[in-house]
Amino acid sequence: MIDKKAFRKQQIERLSQMTTTVRQSQLMSLQQQLLASSAWQQAKVVAMTISSDIEVDTAPLIKAAWDAGKQVVIPQTLPHRQMAFKPYTATSRLERTAFGILEPADGPIIDKSAIDLILVPGLGYSRDQHARIGFGGGYYDRYLADYPGVKLTLAYQIMAFDHAEWPVDEYDVLLDELIVAEDGVNNGR
Repeated sequence: MIDKKAFRKQQIERLSQMTTTVRQSQLMSLQQQLLASSAWQQAKVVAMTISSDIEVDTAPLIKAAWDAGKQVVIPQTLPHRQMAFKPYTATSRLERTAFGILEPADGPIIDKSAIDLILVPGLGYSRDQHARIGFGGGYYDRYLADYPGVKLTLAYQIMAFDHAEWPVDEYDVLLDELIVAEDGVNNGR
């Protein structure tokens, strides 16, 4: 087991080396599994990020949510490593943060009890306990600590591990569901 900082660095490097072909193939598998899940089908309000290049691409998921009449909310970081979710539509004004993430520039904060499903981003996930390792800011763990809805993540095969290969701390919030890409391309795992 390696420390979280070293694991994050290793995972970012591995994810940045994924080919476009593998990424697209696995994204199709993830999208199909998500749209077929009861968590997705029952959700009226879905929270997700606007993904970075190494993350599972959320653009088609956002479109699928809009097409299904779901409200999409995206996170805005706040002081003291807090965050809030705000509505996201095709006309929303976005700003790029110091971390390079697109966030809502305005709009009302949506109460977390109104969010049915959060697609939680990260770098790695354990199949056994649904532990996750994120990017190190702790924003999601703080937000999810008292979140009552479904915490689900989508993982490329390279992001899924049988057991956590990083330390899982008491403040790390475990996920409810883990959907892993299935397509026969293992990309070294």
